[in-house]
Amino acid sequence: MKKVYLICLLIITLMLSACGSGNKSAQPIPTVVLDSGTPNASPTQAVSQPSSSNGSVTASGVVKPIQAAQLAFAFAGNIKKVYVAEGDQVKAGDVLAELDNTTTQVEVDQAQRALRELTSSAAVAAAEQAVANAQKTYDDAKKKVDSINNRHTDNTTINYLKDQLTLAQNTLDRARDVYKQTGGLSNADPARAKAGTDLYNSQQAYNTALANLNYFTNKPSENDVALTTANFDSAMATLQESKWYLSELKGETLPSDATGTQLAQLQRARDTLQAAQDKLDHTHLLAPFAGTVTATTVVAGEYVSPGQTIVAISDVSNLQVETTDLSERDVANVSVGQNVTVLIEPLNKEIKGHVLTISSIADTLGGDVVYKTTIALDELPENIRAGMSVTVTYQEP
Repeated sequence: MKKVYLICLLIITLMLSACGSGNKSAQPIPTVVLDSGTPNASPTQAVSQPSSSNGSVTASGVVKPIQAAQLAFAFAGNIKKVYVAEGDQVKAGDVLAELDNTTTQVEVDQAQRALRELTSSAAVAAAEQAVANAQKTYDDAKKKVDSINNRHTDNTTINYLKDQLTLAQNTLDRARDVYKQTGGLSNADPARAKAGTDLYNSQQAYNTALANLNYFTNKPSENDVALTTANFDSAMATLQESKWYLSELKGETLPSDATGTQLAQLQRARDTLQAAQDKLDHTHLLAPFAGTVTATTVVAGEYVSPGQTIVAISDVSNLQVETTDLSERDVANVSVGQNVTVLIEPLNKEIKGHVLTISSIADTLGGDVVYKTTIALDELPENIRAGMSVTVTYQEP
């Protein structure tokens, strides 16, 4: 209304001026600029506001526990019992909840029995006997290898062996003749029995004398050498593995390359027991640190899936601050260890602190790029609570 009045007044003034000017030359009509609320500014011109920053860097934040966890089971199952409620104080290692573990306990018991059988006194005695048997087999095999690889003698010995064979042949011939002379006698006749026994012994003596002579006069075949060597290698390996197994049963230290079927069987039994015990342990949900239970989400009898949150705990007695909106323009002016002043807004109280960490990865807040910093507090004022809002002022170095 005011503007309309001014326009009308201007028109009347101009008309009166024109009438009273006579032959005077016409004067230009002045331009009227209406008040836009900002002197010397057009109606669409933006007005910049002066910055009130004093050069210090600030950021908003929130009080958080140093440690907080949402705990879950690694296996699915039915909840057997929940041992805590919201607000309870717990220590590290306390059982918070338990799954139904009847079947898992049976698996542990079976694995324990199997391992006891393999490590019993009877098993140790059997392993000792196995070592003794393997040692004898090894010794015999070694003698054969040594003899087949060291066949050599002098002519005197060869002649001696030939003479022994001649004598054995002569004794055998006489025994055959005597035995033939008893052909008409009954098998129950002592004379025929003696003749038969002498013939048998003579034949064995001849065979031995012939074998001894052949042993030193004939070169062993490649097959004999290979077979004798293979038997020795097998006996040596069996002896070593039986010794390792006995040492393991006695709790002695073994080399890293120890092998053997029985040793592998014993290790499998131990692995089976360990796997069953680990599974049983995982049916108990334990507190990873001392703190306060902040939530429980299940009840006894409820079926839960792997990874489903069962209990949440926080160490609310140890608090720190995490900032939420430190600008990318200011993060370059912040460093680890830098002193800060923290205003706890609900308490209207300022406390000192310092920068613990600066996130190396940016986040976004309302389209702005921001970085999280973690602040350690020099003191915890009375009534401070996790979740309270704060303002952090980073002091200049």
